[in-house]
Amino acid sequence: MDFIKEVYSASNIRQAQNIFKENTIHILISDIEMPQGSGLELLSWIRSEKYETQAIFLTNFADFNYAQKAIELQSFDYYLKPIEFDKLELIIKKAINKVEVSKTNEQSIEIGNYWKKNKEELQKHFWQMHLKDDELFSEEDLQKQLKLKHMEYSLEDRFVPVLIDCFPYTFAEQNKKIISIMDQESNFQYKLKKLIMEAFSTQDIHLDSFVKFNQNTDEYLALFIREEGNDVPLEEWVNSCNKFIVTVQDQLNSDVQCSIGPVSSLRLIKQTFKELHEFKKETIDFRNKTFIFNPLDKEFTKYAEPNLQLLEHYLETENRLSFVNKCYQYLTTLVNKEALNYQVLCSFRLDITQLIYTHLKKKEILANKLFQGKTHDILLEQSPRSVEDIMTYISHLVDVSLEYMAFTESQKSIINTICDYIDQHYQENITRNSLAKIVYLSPDYIARFFKKEMGISLVNFIKKRVEIAKELLAHTELPIHIISDKVGYGNYSYFTKIFKKETNYTPVEFRKNT
Repeated sequence: MDFIKEVYSASNIRQAQNIFKENTIHILISDIEMPQGSGLELLSWIRSEKYETQAIFLTNFADFNYAQKAIELQSFDYYLKPIEFDKLELIIKKAINKVEVSKTNEQSIEIGNYWKKNKEELQKHFWQMHLKDDELFSEEDLQKQLKLKHMEYSLEDRFVPVLIDCFPYTFAEQNKKIISIMDQESNFQYKLKKLIMEAFSTQDIHLDSFVKFNQNTDEYLALFIREEGNDVPLEEWVNSCNKFIVTVQDQLNSDVQCSIGPVSSLRLIKQTFKELHEFKKETIDFRNKTFIFNPLDKEFTKYAEPNLQLLEHYLETENRLSFVNKCYQYLTTLVNKEALNYQVLCSFRLDITQLIYTHLKKKEILANKLFQGKTHDILLEQSPRSVEDIMTYISHLVDVSLEYMAFTESQKSIINTICDYIDQHYQENITRNSLAKIVYLSPDYIARFFKKEMGISLVNFIKKRVEIAKELLAHTELPIHIISDKVGYGNYSYFTKIFKKETNYTPVEFRKNT
């Protein structure tokens, strides 16, 4: 009997109980009469401890009460001695079969309980994997996936996808920082799901699953299962989405957009989702709106640039308000004509960026140095998501540009910044290029400007480090190569050359003469 791996023996109830406590016992073969108690008492204890054990009793007593008690305690079998070996073997084999059936049933129950407990997470994982995968499954493969993941769907089940685009952040213009409500709001996804369920609670619509289909974005997908004969008017879908948007603004302080997709069977839902996602990407509009999916018009919308000469004039005259208003008017007009899509917006953004960068270059300002850092990167990345986002990005470019142009026009400010930096970083290898990173001006312009304002070349001013080296040579016993490093000349030979050029002495000679 391959099933039997271990055999244990006990002389009384106490020994038997200890064996049960330390081991998993599937089959018990016991006499009814035994020392320190009966086999029926042992079985009663086994049942009270919830052990799943098949009990076979062998006895010399043909007492009906014994048999009745054994049946009450769910004994597997009850036999009178003497019993033939072949018959005992057959009895044990039957007990083994019952154990195996019982184990299979237990596993089924366990799987069922696991499924009920984790149904939501399993469904979420299924949809994330199914919608993310670029491969379109055949019906046969899809059926296999459903069976493998224990999904209780049929290919004919119909779903309505609603794409939810959240904007859980704001840009604080005063300190030029991104403020994310994620830092203040815990369980955002859970609360978002709760709110959409509440928004649709008055409709006969069942939310089947709610997933964040891209972990790097704030995009979610609500999948509603639509039962046969339950045709909710499109107007009610829109009303529920609008109710959801208002609630999210009020309770989560987040803007949001909803895109309602068409009814789709399970076999077509992946393609429907891809088309809906593409539709949302191309639909550039204001935040806090609900959109109804329409097949994208394949006709290319030609980009018509705004009045760039007028915008350039506003920059030159530092007319920030007119510049921003003109950009907003241009975008709003396109929205009203349904002519603002992703490509048009990106072309417009490129023109505005180039216009501002060119204007800064005329002022000798390095735009690529001025516009860098996490805040700028986030605003740039988010800019194609809505009219508000592209306007936030443009306003940021204009504000930073005008503020820095005003700063550079103050000659004292630039000179003080350069001199303070040299004083604080004299021990480093300071060059025109390193200074350009600090004041965002071209290296050549810095050199010309510094000479004009200070009456001394930037190179010679930087050489004040030699004066510090002279002090260290005269008043300390530091090795010369250490002094060379301290004043920013990592190359000892170069330091010696510069020092001699300025003092007519090598560092060694200078120290001997002081």
